Amino acid sequence: MRYDSDMKTKYALFTIYVLATLSAASGFAVESQLKKTVPSAVKTTPSGMADERNQSSVTTEQVLYQFLLSEIAGQRGRTALATQGMIDLAMRSGDARIARRATEMAFQSKQMGDAREALMLWLAIEPDSAVARQALSAIIGGESGLEKTTATVLQWLSDKEFEKKHAATLFNQLPFLYLRVLNNAGNNARNSAQDKQAIAMAVAEIALPYPRLAEAQYAVGMTAMVSGDVAAAKIALSSALAIRGQFDEAAIAMARLLFASPENGEKLVEQYLTDYLKRYPLAVEVRIAYAQLLVGMKSLVALRSAREQFRLAANIRLDGTEIPYAIGLISLQIEDWVEAEKQLSLTLARNPRDKNPIYFNLGLAAEGRKDAEAARQWFQKITDGEYFINAQLKIAQIITERDGIKAGRTFLREARTAEKIDDNQTNDGIDDDIKQQLTLAEVTLLREAKAYVEAYQMLTEAVAAWPKSVALRYDRAMIAEKLNKFSAMEADLRTVITMKPDHAHAYNALGYSFADRGIKLDEALSLIQQAIKLSPQDAFIQDSLGWVFYRLGRHDEALAALKKAYAMRPDVEIAAHLSEVLFHIGNRDEAMRILQNALKNFPDHPALTAVMTRHDK
Repeated sequence: MRYDSDMKTKYALFTIYVLATLSAASGFAVESQLKKTVPSAVKTTPSGMADERNQSSVTTEQVLYQFLLSEIAGQRGRTALATQGMIDLAMRSGDARIARRATEMAFQSKQMGDAREALMLWLAIEPDSAVARQALSAIIGGESGLEKTTATVLQWLSDKEFEKKHAATLFNQLPFLYLRVLNNAGNNARNSAQDKQAIAMAVAEIALPYPRLAEAQYAVGMTAMVSGDVAAAKIALSSALAIRGQFDEAAIAMARLLFASPENGEKLVEQYLTDYLKRYPLAVEVRIAYAQLLVGMKSLVALRSAREQFRLAANIRLDGTEIPYAIGLISLQIEDWVEAEKQLSLTLARNPRDKNPIYFNLGLAAEGRKDAEAARQWFQKITDGEYFINAQLKIAQIITERDGIKAGRTFLREARTAEKIDDNQTNDGIDDDIKQQLTLAEVTLLREAKAYVEAYQMLTEAVAAWPKSVALRYDRAMIAEKLNKFSAMEADLRTVITMKPDHAHAYNALGYSFADRGIKLDEALSLIQQAIKLSPQDAFIQDSLGWVFYRLGRHDEALAALKKAYAMRPDVEIAAHLSEVLFHIGNRDEAMRILQNALKNFPDHPALTAVMTRHDK
């Protein structure tokens, strides 16, 4: 049976950055799409405000001088003069910090007209500022419901001077503003659907006088998307793109809609983004979105293409850590160790807030180059946080390879007794959690050495010490299966399911064990179907579903499930199951093709050789 540990090694951390992709579009809440597609760069510049081409015309000395004059005026009670001075400086400098200070000064002195002006400047400069959006909601009455919010928006737009300077900026923020209204309306599902439709209608009515304003059509499209009106969303977003040409946020939103298409969504969005980037090769956010889509396809060819897209994006965006980190992670996945080290080192040089993921992945790259000492040095840099346990396990594995399993176990036991936690983390619960994870790390060493009896004994002692630990019981069940202790395995897995009813791997492990042994097949199917509900994108669970269908004699369903699993992840054991079913139904050529492809990478894998032996004629 496959070992599905809860303590997963965080290979390449795709779950943090690269797997936050368009491939997840069909599964995430539409509200989260707003957070990813509301404009995050200065697209519209209010009349008289410095844009990126002339910001340098205001010298640092001039900025500092006017800033100090405005602050002094405010301290002397001349708040109107101070606020106006700060607004003027924000307009000339294009500095979000100064616009924020102007907004604060206007709020504090209750000059709401100036507060509105300063806030619009701030949002034009820094449109994705969460603080600025909160301020907009507060000043516009977003906490007071749909009608009050809509009335205030219409009132603001009725001011012709405001409309001329700030209509585009305001429309850009309407999706987020109304999202706050929606969140404040409560969580009742039926009311939520009605509220979403009402919001979409309200924004559409507000936008009616602005058929040629791209940002207005964008707001209509985004709120229509939230309401579930895909047709209206596509029409509005298409209109926004037709008006403005390059409108990257609208293009990304359109790509998400296309991806969710019931047929050929992946191909549609790939073609759409490719065409867009041909027209606008400097559209860095769209290029990143395209790269993320390619990552979601998971094939080696797609990963290489994704890396190339990230490289092109890196030529445009010369700072930040996200792009070199993504290139480094993809390079790890395709086993280009030298490029992985280069990009991860670049990420580290740019001083990321959390260095531990970089250290860990640099260790993996060094491991890939067979430089165990360099890998150990990288892993040793991780002294706390979520990567600490996996780093300790990696060091123990290196020591085991060099000095034997006894030395590796000694290292982990010393780590377990050293209480390597932060000085401010003295809580016994935290200490126990670390000790349990280090115990599991030691069990991993024993399992890799096939020392199953010792591993089982160690886990039994650990379960006695921590009887409420789901992870310990699950691991003990997996080791019990290796020792043919099927009753013990079943008891532990049923206990895990009782303790944690959403533990997909426990349902899968128990169902797969039944299916593999040809017993309790109806229950096996029920268990695996529950696992599918909990984790529908897990290729191994999909594989289990195919295997239980095969055992039940439902060969068409088995073939469909196994092909789906293999497309999701061309794993060696999935290949063995799929080829077995293909042989059984008489499709020998395809079975041999899959087997031979798998044997190229795993020539001695027992699952593959067993299938080959049974069917080799």
